Amino acid sequence: MKRERSLSPSDLSTPPNKKILIERTTESIVKRQETINVSNNKLKKTSGFTTSLKSKHVFGSGTKYTNNALTGSFAGILSSQKPKFSIFDKQTSQNDEDEEENNNDDDKESDTKEEVPFGTEIQTLLQKQEVLTGEEDEIAQHIVRAKLYRMDGQWKERGVGTLRLNYSKNNETVPRLVMRADNVLRVILNIALFNGMHVKRQDKFVKLSAFEGSKLVHLAIKLSNPNAADELYKAIMDAITSRA
Repeated sequence: MKRERSLSPSDLSTPPNKKILIERTTESIVKRQETINVSNNKLKKTSGFTTSLKSKHVFGSGTKYTNNALTGSFAGILSSQKPKFSIFDKQTSQNDEDEEENNNDDDKESDTKEEVPFGTEIQTLLQKQEVLTGEEDEIAQHIVRAKLYRMDGQWKERGVGTLRLNYSKNNETVPRLVMRADNVLRVILNIALFNGMHVKRQDKFVKLSAFEGSKLVHLAIKLSNPNAADELYKAIMDAITSRA
């Protein structure tokens, strides 16, 4: 009978054939790495620099078209060109160019414009103009604010303004009543006083009949109070009798 041998710790380790396979694989990896390093060193000596990321992204590089004469030269041109600007440089925009043009135009205008001393420029001011009213040769003997009405089937208001009883300075014309509307100064009454004129006072009103042109009209002048109506009535009667 054969005697069974007890197992030693060495027997439990990796078998010899597997050790050889592992050693061979590691040797092949080392050799492959060495060949890669040798090829890289050759490339460094011939070209002087390593392949950058830019050349990998150039059209035709790293493809089957690299060895072509036309595409290869085109890729070389692109890779050799460097940008003439940097992201850190100040970039000019269209707005900046427009502002520069405007500033240049303003400078030209300021150069052409002559300097004028303060206060010597020609200024357009509103000038006071004399307006002729036709009352320049008359004297106002009585002035009062009133409201004017005219009978046209019924009493209708003509307007509110200042009523004047005017006398001629040279007594060349008869006294007259002139009334102008407020703000617009439109003439709403212009009648001459004459002998036999019908004039009547009633409370705050002074009513009279007069001629506007060749037409007889009936008018009513409303005053602020009866006393103002009395004063106007007396002034009108005095003007009529003074021409008698």
